Formats: sequence, structure tokens, C-alpha cells
Amino acid sequence: MLARLEALDDVDHAHVDSSGDLLKLSLRHEGAFAPAIALLNELGYAAESASDAETEAVAAWYDTISVGALSRVEAGVIADRIVPQFAQARGLTPAQTAQVRSAVVDTLHTCFVGNPLDSGPSLGAFRLLCERAVEDQMRPIVGREPAHELAGLLNADMSQDHRGR
Repeated sequence: MLARLEALDDVDHAHVDSSGDLLKLSLRHEGAFAPAIALLNELGYAAESASDAETEAVAAWYDTISVGALSRVEAGVIADRIVPQFAQARGLTPAQTAQVRSAVVDTLHTCFVGNPLDSGPSLGAFRLLCERAVEDQMRPIVGREPAHELAGLLNADMSQDHRGR
């Protein structure tokens, strides 16, 4: 999405906050705002202006170069929501749990940066790609059925709206 925005005439830079809820655009002139909003709407985002208080509260902005680091953070957040539940249900040791978490984070990060939503799959197809990638990566570590179970937990998690939690 950021790259698509920056490809517009008169958009110098596009940044996103860590939650993915706010965008900051550097425009050459005010007339560039309407095409940016139209592109966001075309990509399925409800776009509106944020208040100064909302934007000033953002601790860090991510651009097309640093968004990969944000994807790793998000992968870790997701892993932290699903792996403990999975590990407890499966009676995994702390070492096994750490191995599973690490593999989930690495696999999700690869999926996130390798399948950008702005030019690729729909959200549902993206979720399925990541779910299958995690299941494939986990199969040699935990076995077929546990890997499938973990992929199901991932799908359920990625289907929820976690904003504001």
C-alpha cells in the first residue's frame, strides 16, 4: 500500500503507524490528497483525516523500507497470542515452545513481506497463504495433526479484529 501511494504523482512519502491504522502522507500540494484517498478506497481502506492529537501520539512511523521490521513485530504479536495456547494444550516443554514460536514468527514474517496485499491476494487468500506456510513449516517440528491445529489457531486469530486490545 505504501509503495502504491508513493507511486502517485505528487506524493513524496507515505508512512504507517505501528497499528496500521494511521497513514502520514507527504504531498507536494493539497490537490494530491484526493487521488491518494481514491487509491485507499480502491484498496478497501476507509480513509479519513486524522486529528492532530492522533498523529502526534504516534511514537514511530514506518516507511516502505522499515515496514519489514514492523511485519516482524506483528508476526511476534500473533505468535504470542497463539503459541502459548497451543503449547499448553500439547504439553510442550519451554524449549519446544520457543522453537515453535521462532518458527511461527519467521514464517509469518516471510509471508507478510513476500505477499503484499496492495498488489497481491485478497485478505482471505493472504490469510490462507500464511496459514498454509505455517502449517508446512511446523509439520516437521510438531507433526501433521498438531501443525494443522496450530494453523487453525492462526486462521482464527488472523480473522479477528485486534485493534484497541
